Amino acid sequence: MADLIYKLEERRQKLHIQTYAILCLLLVIFLSFYGYTKWQQYELTKQGLEQNKIFIASLRGQVSNEKTEADDKKNQGVQLNKEVGQKLKVIFPTTDDYTNLTKQMDIYEGQLSTKTNPFEVSNIDYQNPIQGDTYSVLPMRMNIRSSNDNFTKFLRMVESSGSLKDNVRLMDISSIRLNFENNEQSGVNASSIINFSVQINAYFQK
Repeated sequence: MADLIYKLEERRQKLHIQTYAILCLLLVIFLSFYGYTKWQQYELTKQGLEQNKIFIASLRGQVSNEKTEADDKKNQGVQLNKEVGQKLKVIFPTTDDYTNLTKQMDIYEGQLSTKTNPFEVSNIDYQNPIQGDTYSVLPMRMNIRSSNDNFTKFLRMVESSGSLKDNVRLMDISSIRLNFENNEQSGVNASSIINFSVQINAYFQK
C-alpha cells in the first residue's frame, strides 16, 4: 500500500514537472516571439525614421532649389520688365518726343548713306500732333534722296518699326511721292536715284 502511494506521488511530481517545463517552454517561446516582433517593429520604425530624415532633407533641398529658381525668375522678370519699359519709351513714348525721333533718323541716315549708295534726308517737317481715343499721332513729312537699295531698306525699317528687337519708333507711311533721277555719270551703283517725299505717322501714348 505504501509503495502504491509512493508511486502515485512520484508520478504526480513528474507530471507537475513536465507541466511546469511545458509552461516554461511556452513562456520562452511567447517571450521570444514577442521580443522578435517588437524588435522587427523597432527596426522598421528606425528605418522609417531614417527614410523620413532623408526625405525631409531632400524636400528641404528641393524647396531651396525651387526658391532659388523662383528668385531667379522673379529677378529675370523684373529685369525684363525694366528692359521692356526702357524700349517702350523709345518705341511708344508717352509724348510726341520728336527730338529723339529726329536723332533716330539722323543715326539711320548715317548707317545707310555711302558715297556710292546714298541716303540723304534733306528735310523733316513735323506737323501738329493728332489726339486719338487710345493713342496719339505725330505726322511728319520727310524729303529724302536715296539709292534704290536704301529706299527698299527704308521701307522695311518703317514696316518693322515698333519691334522690341529693333528698338525703332512705331510709325507707318500714309503717303509717298517718287521722282527718279538719272545718274549715269554719278558713279552710283544703282541705275537711278530716287528723290521721294514721304508722309509718316509716328505714334505715341495718349
